[in-house]
Amino acid sequence: MTQVDRSADGSTTEKRTAPRIGVELWAEECCGADVYFHRVTNISRDGFFIEKKLPFQAGQTAHIRLDIPGAPSKLSTRSRVVANYRDRHANLRGAGFQFLDMDAQTREGIAAYIDRMDAEE
Repeated sequence: MTQVDRSADGSTTEKRTAPRIGVELWAEECCGADVYFHRVTNISRDGFFIEKKLPFQAGQTAHIRLDIPGAPSKLSTRSRVVANYRDRHANLRGAGFQFLDMDAQTREGIAAYIDRMDAEE
């Protein structure tokens, strides 16, 4: 399991290619017949962050459905766990995910939501 502690001295190298915006969304992780609900706290065109106390396996892929406000239905994507993160100062733990496979509707729905959120700031 990859664990990154962002609270030490801030020396963690930033690898994101798109800025993330803070959000409050629900994600459904679909594992066969089982569905696990997670809280998404930021999103970009390239990925998202799930707040979660127990770590995911770094490199794991997951089928995720995002409940994006304004989208006609939940947006589905296959995503990969980049790393687990822990911020002691914010008492935050979770995992960064990178989008792998998205259809055009999902890509457009995420981009439209991010554009709306940016316009509101």
